[in-house]
Amino acid sequence: MYSAAYSLRRAVQRDARARTRAYWAASHERGQDAVSVRERLGLSRKGLENAAYAHLEGAPHLRRGMTKALAMHLADSVWNATERHLFADATGKRTGMPQPGAWFDFAGLVGRARSHTRERKWETFRLHGSLGGHRGAYTGNDSRFVQPDRLRPVLEPDDGWWHYAGPLAVVFTGLPIGMLVLPVRLPTAPSNQPILEHHLADPSRWHKLDMIRHRDPTSPGGWRYEAHLYVLTTLYIAPTAVARRAKALATNANRRAGIDVNVSNVTVASHSNGEDLRVTRVVQDDSARRTMAARVKRQRCKNRRVERSRRATNPEQYELSARQKAHNQRREQAGLSPVQMIPRGPRRRRTNGAPQSAYRDDTLSGTYRRERAAAACEGEAAARARREFARQIAARLVCDHGFSFVSEDCNLQSWSRRWGRRMAAFTPGLLVSALERETAAVKRLGSASGVERAATQTTAMSQHCLCGKRVAKSLTERTHVCGGCGLCGDRDAVSATLAACVTFAAQGVPASARVDFGLAGELLDAPSTRERLFATLPYVLQGRQDVQSESTAHSARDGSSVAGRGPTPDRLVMVARRIVGTASYPTLDERGGLDRHTTPERVRTRTNLFPNTGENSTDYRTVLRTACGNREGSSPARH
Repeated sequence: MYSAAYSLRRAVQRDARARTRAYWAASHERGQDAVSVRERLGLSRKGLENAAYAHLEGAPHLRRGMTKALAMHLADSVWNATERHLFADATGKRTGMPQPGAWFDFAGLVGRARSHTRERKWETFRLHGSLGGHRGAYTGNDSRFVQPDRLRPVLEPDDGWWHYAGPLAVVFTGLPIGMLVLPVRLPTAPSNQPILEHHLADPSRWHKLDMIRHRDPTSPGGWRYEAHLYVLTTLYIAPTAVARRAKALATNANRRAGIDVNVSNVTVASHSNGEDLRVTRVVQDDSARRTMAARVKRQRCKNRRVERSRRATNPEQYELSARQKAHNQRREQAGLSPVQMIPRGPRRRRTNGAPQSAYRDDTLSGTYRRERAAAACEGEAAARARREFARQIAARLVCDHGFSFVSEDCNLQSWSRRWGRRMAAFTPGLLVSALERETAAVKRLGSASGVERAATQTTAMSQHCLCGKRVAKSLTERTHVCGGCGLCGDRDAVSATLAACVTFAAQGVPASARVDFGLAGELLDAPSTRERLFATLPYVLQGRQDVQSESTAHSARDGSSVAGRGPTPDRLVMVARRIVGTASYPTLDERGGLDRHTTPERVRTRTNLFPNTGENSTDYRTVLRTACGNREGSSPARH
């Protein structure tokens, strides 16, 4: 089916390209009446649909895996890309000329929406069954919902599909070779069951079904197939998230917070009417940076390997390096033939700097494609993990500092040009975006606040003190020292505190922002303010920020409707050290030797942080609470 759809779609793309070229070539006729030119050339949605029908009738072998309805939807997808090229958007920009796509970029078979005015109206892919019937079919005697690696085949019942209520299945009819029935695999994790209830419990809300494939080296055949279901319902929100946001709305109604975004950390300070100053910093520990450096090194080795594969299969597109040329020259001087080697020089280019041959026309080996697919899967999993972790940190910040934030109106993209590696390791922009979404969710509950942007020209928060005096500092100076009031504190904490005192003459206008130094002076006179500007409370990002605990398979938690065959990727967890605590029995000596038991001093404690005696004593709960931001009642497993 994918092969037939790709051939048909490629043919329609060629037709769209040829007709678009003819349309732009008819400049005089187009200037008089552009609509009639497009009608004459068949450059419209209906014209491309007729072209798809003609190709399908001219190639009868494509009917084995295609129908006219599916051909019509493929032609509509080609027209959407062509339309973006013919007509400019609101900003006056157009996309490029429609080009035939590659086989490995062809990912989706677009279905048609279900008709909710006519009963039993599905033109392409249909979803039959029920959530209860699916769970009942795969629930054993121990009441566990478990699906085997190979799902059971689903057969058409005697009374037809419209009365079928068994396990979920995707049905595609109209093929000459028969009916296509694909069993559906659902996530089995307990945390995913409320999501399935929200989307699949009412079949009358099922609207549209698309078949999507992804490159996955771990799946048989190198592809992972999914069914994307569109449901006419609201977005699922966990009850715990609703309760958390309602609590933040009730308890932090008067708090105002400021954000200071840095390359490697984010500092948040908040107060309640000039009192109760709280300062929190989101940082990465040394282990996270070391793990990130090791990951970058491994990825660099992989990139070199796949680049050698591309150069080996396309040696005519690359030049020899200076060392390779010198080597062949020495052999030529010695009367020897040149050595055939993998070129290490730059790609052959034209005089204008463009490559002689496009990269998409290169011959790629199977190993190269598998390595690139594996890298894409790993990058996608890392991106999902970073977004999930940023969402968790944003939720904690809203709980601790309220839902009214002020941040500097700065361009983080310009920072990436100078500190690209550090920005990619910490991703402060992702954290600020997650905070904007979290505050917007609280705003929908009845709040009128969110994340406001303040212009740096009118505020200059990093160059002022709480007393109002201007204290100029370079980027290398990370400590704020005021000669007027004598305030000495962390630079980022002072800047975030000033951001919490910003007022706006016009909401939504960054240039109207001004710092209320009167309110900042009240905070300066408050007790324990000077200590808190130095002793900030950290949210430590322990471990790698983009790590996956299980596998890179999709699940409903990631937004997919069909889970992969591998374990479900879990959220990031902050793991306390196993050796922290007091041992109740002797353990084996890790160093070995004749005496295999530990000494009495080693028996008394199994931590190498502090001795478990005196004022520096520590236990499991204390260490974990410090790492998680000193929050009372925190659950170790959740954080």
